[in-house]
Amino acid sequence: NPLKLYLDVEKDFDAIREKAEDLLWPANQDETRWADAADRYAEQPGMPWLPPRGLDHLRMIAINRGLWEDLGNGYVTKKPKPKRTGVQVSLITGPDDQGFVRLRINAVNGGPTPLIFYAEDSDVSERSLLLTDTELRTNALRVAFLVKDPTGRYETGDPYVWTNRLTLRNRLVEHSGQRFVELFVAPRGEIRYTLDGSEPRHGIPYDGPIAIGDGETLVRAFASADGLETKEDFRFGERGRKEVKIIAERPARLVHRAQMKLDSRAKTFEGLQLAGERRVTFENVTLTVGQGAQVINVIIGEIEVDAAFLTRLLTQLTEKFAPDAP
Repeated sequence: NPLKLYLDVEKDFDAIREKAEDLLWPANQDETRWADAADRYAEQPGMPWLPPRGLDHLRMIAINRGLWEDLGNGYVTKKPKPKRTGVQVSLITGPDDQGFVRLRINAVNGGPTPLIFYAEDSDVSERSLLLTDTELRTNALRVAFLVKDPTGRYETGDPYVWTNRLTLRNRLVEHSGQRFVELFVAPRGEIRYTLDGSEPRHGIPYDGPIAIGDGETLVRAFASADGLETKEDFRFGERGRKEVKIIAERPARLVHRAQMKLDSRAKTFEGLQLAGERRVTFENVTLTVGQGAQVINVIIGEIEVDAAFLTRLLTQLTEKFAPDAP
């Protein structure tokens, strides 16, 4: 007494951890390279004996309980900084014609059973609605999220506010031989427009279909709602003209209504090469390499990235796995 050999690391965790923190860390330092700690364990006579891989088992338990932290660079600290809850929000689909989107919501530092509160177009608190799924369909201008860890391990962080995007659309109709343009904004907002090519921000308030003549017409539209803004130019050719007239070249935004998935390495890298040649950029990307517990997930939200960036990132991820890993 005291024991020299501990066969059950979890049962005697507190005693073993105390010895490890005293003998395996350099003096007056909270961080150590784990490979150095393993070397000290083999050389330090004051350290108790553990079963095979017992030191790694001790490390795993301490990290899972929040007593140690893996810093991700080969180092482990015995005094981790307090972590606060947060949330990751990524766009799955939308907005559609009514401004509805589908969002994927993941809690960060929320413990095993995080509580995610949300509020549409208002402030969020622990009295707000509780999210019951990992996805949310909404056409709110803004959605505020608040994550709480019911175990109390993580401090409740600040609310996160996700912001929707206004979308302007049009429809050309005819009544009694007269052409009219109808304008729509989703989810909602005030629309102004001009027909003379001037800035539409200070144009005519839209209150119904706009009469246009038989010639080529440019309708410039501006929409705003609660601090959000968008602007579009709509061109209409001469009445009866069927051929396509290219006015100007500009980047196009392609919105896929369902999740697009590339599920093989060859297909993925081939697609990224083609995207690079076409100067395509991406938002809301999920990269997954591996399966089961042996997996790496990377989520890129509403940040514009190019194909070269995704190729470099995916190449680094795949280096951690066998060539046949999915």
